[in-house]
Amino acid sequence: MSTATLPHTVGKRLFRQTLLLALALSVVFSAVFTVVEYYRSKVSLNESVELLKKTHLDAITAALWSLDRQQIAAQIDGIHHYPFISYVAVVDQGGVVVESGTRSELFGDVRRIDLTATYNGRQVSLGSLYLEIDRQAIMRDALSTAAVTLLFQTLTITIVMLFTFMLFERQVTRHLAAAADYFTSFGFARVQQPLQLDKHRYGDEIDALVEAFNRMRESLAVAYQQQQGMLQAVRESEALLRAIARRIPNGGVWVVDTDGRYIMFEGSLVESLGLSGQEALGRMPGDLFGEPLADRLVGCYRLALAGGTLSEEIEYRERVLWIQFAPLEDEHGAVMAAVALGIDVTERRQAEAERREMLQRLGQAHKMEAVGRLAGGIAHDYNNKLTVILGYAHVLKLTGFQSKEAPEQLDQIIRAAEHSRDITRQLLAFTRSERVNPVRVDLNRLISQSSKSLTRLIGEDITLSHVAGADLWPVRIDPTQADQLLMNLVMNARDAIAGTGSVTIATSNVVLDRATVRHLQGASPGEYVLMTVSDTGCGMDPEVMEHIFEPFYTTKEMGKGTGLGLATVYGIVRQNGGAISVESEPGGGSVFSIYLPRFVGESHDVRRLGEVDETLPARTTLLVDDDDAVRDITALMLRRLGHTVITASDPDEAIHLCQQPGIVVDLILTDVIMPSMNGREMVRSILSHQKAAKVLYMSGYPADVVEERGAVDADARLLRKPFALDALREHIGKAMLAGT
Repeated sequence: MSTATLPHTVGKRLFRQTLLLALALSVVFSAVFTVVEYYRSKVSLNESVELLKKTHLDAITAALWSLDRQQIAAQIDGIHHYPFISYVAVVDQGGVVVESGTRSELFGDVRRIDLTATYNGRQVSLGSLYLEIDRQAIMRDALSTAAVTLLFQTLTITIVMLFTFMLFERQVTRHLAAAADYFTSFGFARVQQPLQLDKHRYGDEIDALVEAFNRMRESLAVAYQQQQGMLQAVRESEALLRAIARRIPNGGVWVVDTDGRYIMFEGSLVESLGLSGQEALGRMPGDLFGEPLADRLVGCYRLALAGGTLSEEIEYRERVLWIQFAPLEDEHGAVMAAVALGIDVTERRQAEAERREMLQRLGQAHKMEAVGRLAGGIAHDYNNKLTVILGYAHVLKLTGFQSKEAPEQLDQIIRAAEHSRDITRQLLAFTRSERVNPVRVDLNRLISQSSKSLTRLIGEDITLSHVAGADLWPVRIDPTQADQLLMNLVMNARDAIAGTGSVTIATSNVVLDRATVRHLQGASPGEYVLMTVSDTGCGMDPEVMEHIFEPFYTTKEMGKGTGLGLATVYGIVRQNGGAISVESEPGGGSVFSIYLPRFVGESHDVRRLGEVDETLPARTTLLVDDDDAVRDITALMLRRLGHTVITASDPDEAIHLCQQPGIVVDLILTDVIMPSMNGREMVRSILSHQKAAKVLYMSGYPADVVEERGAVDADARLLRKPFALDALREHIGKAMLAGT
């Protein structure tokens, strides 16, 4: 039913309600008026009785005194005609004298008025005037008056209400009905048509309502146009996004609203996963995927709806998916949805795995090639040194030690053995298997102490010079590593010089700023000690300089180098927090610059080999080693140092000897790794009997192997094989001084 066919119920309902209210008020007012009129009549009656006393009482008294019945009857008849007096009688001692009217037993109001006369100066009672007032008549009169009043009021109210209803219908209701018809048929198609009413007068509240609505309609019209433009843009964007999603190779785009329900599920990846884009709309991840994956997706979507971004790799149906989650924001920055861009990377991950495996195989092949190259270089160097050792040893065996060439031949044997030892230490340093003990070091002092051996290393045709910087800052480095650093740099310089030339070692203090450290890998601004090793050799081209610090890389002929020297230098420098740079050009020599951080700390003097007090008292030493040759030569060196030596070939023998009565051992010098028991376990058993004995371990294994097997304690002193007499003396001295 349209609003045009509806009755104007508002006006009628208002008319009925107002009329009922007016009638109710009229009845109430009439009742009140009746009561008021009733009491007014009673008051009027009382006034009439008082008037009656004044006008008739004396005449009635005189007539009764004279028993003039005719006069009494005339007076009573006059009183009976007073309003509401229904019965009048004059009564004396004998009864009723004269009466008029009819008595009422129910609705009478009796009044008695005494009749007295003055006789001989005193009052004499003659009788009384008896009056009955008809209250019912008073009520009938009041009701009659109220009924007439109510009738006229009702008629007046009805006429006024009808007129008011007609005015309301004309000025209000029909306009409301017209507005209702307009609102019912109102739509975006009629948004340009204003609301107009057929009125004769304007400027009231209805006009204000119409004007407000028309302003709202104009705003709606503008908003509608904007909305249509936005909807069109959204449709175009959605169509574009869907087209892009379908064009992503093995990809898809999924969008969820703030409730976590999918509002877009597009892409070639959707079908490849066995999903349906249309069926997914309006559903949640838990409706499409299993519980573990759904919980993970819900967590990612919640993070995106909170404004975060993240990427995840998810496995689903034997496929690997890379998914990027991000929020979608409106023009005001409020998050309205979350988008997930997914790509199937299964083939890519398989290809990467195959590539890693291939690179691993290639690296293994390169490693084996490098190991072969390394083995060739080491074998060549060892064979050369063994040739020197064996050759001079056989010559000495034939000629004896009395010939004048014997000392020089022995020196050659010692140098060849020391070179072989240095090759082993260089290899261990490169693999970082050597234990390092960094201490405060004065580079100028260290270079000066090493100059003699370095000069012998480079030969007589090459001049070695040292330019010491003044007030050089200390550095913190293992002295053995510092020796290796110098030796490798000087040997590299020697190999670059054909014939005669020079090698210069210079030191200085430098402060590196931010601009300088940009060109030094691994360096940061601060104070450094700079050590440069420059030569007058052949130099290097840029291609060679790119690879000089790579392990096993060498430009020397096959068998003349291992390619570990500069790689070892690079590793030592970086391990100690320093940096290294190289300047070189073909034919112009090379300059290696080593930057070591300045050390600020307590000074601890580091004794070099040979600096331990040689005047150590004679002591009893237990020597344990399962190699007969090593045990014999070590025992010989100990005896040369003034020791009384007790030897054992295995731990069980050593423990048994120490349990013998009268045996007191000052020092236990033992190999670390032996067949039946390691050195630490043996020492613990011996110390239960020899509590004052000091301990010095020795081993030919790398430090990492010794520590891995747990053969010694972390703070134990360890002597590296091979060792010479000076090294043995130094380590024994430090072991004996430990804990004293």
